[in-house]
Amino acid sequence: MAGILLSLLSLSLSPLAWGGPLPTGEHYSPRENLETIDIRALSTARHTIDIAMYAFTDRRISRTLARLARQGVTIRLYRDHLQIRDRNDQSLWLLRQSPRIHIRIKRNSSRNIMHLKAYLVDGRILRTGSANWSPPGEGAFGCRRHPLTCHRGRWQQDNNLFLSNDRKLAEEFQRTFNRLWNRPSNLRHPRETLERLRHRRRRTERDGSRY
Repeated sequence: MAGILLSLLSLSLSPLAWGGPLPTGEHYSPRENLETIDIRALSTARHTIDIAMYAFTDRRISRTLARLARQGVTIRLYRDHLQIRDRNDQSLWLLRQSPRIHIRIKRNSSRNIMHLKAYLVDGRILRTGSANWSPPGEGAFGCRRHPLTCHRGRWQQDNNLFLSNDRKLAEEFQRTFNRLWNRPSNLRHPRETLERLRHRRRRTERDGSRY
């Protein structure tokens, strides 16, 4: 009992819980719930978020982005053509939520993937690392039901998340993202592509939540 109370106290005093400064530096799942850190960082946005994300099946994060777009934040999301085919991919749902959400897709093959897992908030907060936006990838698979023992979760992945407010790192990512976003080979008309894929999923479904 004392151990549970101590864990609850430490959770309530953490910067993520009471709105303190963002926890910059390295973070690792499953010891930490990276989903919580991502939502906390994204929620600081006031103007723009630029995202390059390989796998994206996390509904809590997609709903956070939709809320921010409705509040006036412009969101650019760059995706991998193979990963948007996953059954639980959030891209199409997000496009339907707000005209402030824009998506472009890399035209690729299995050997030429868009493998980044990074974003930039307001040109100043940079997130990189190995964690895709899926509950297992973020170490959040069991955290919602068992928040005090989620690091023992059977299906959690070993991933990292690096959060930085370094200006030079942010500027380098911004240049890189703009180059990817403006590739002439990107798939045109992403909404039509996503709608078409949605109708095909009943025949060729595969669940991307494992990422």
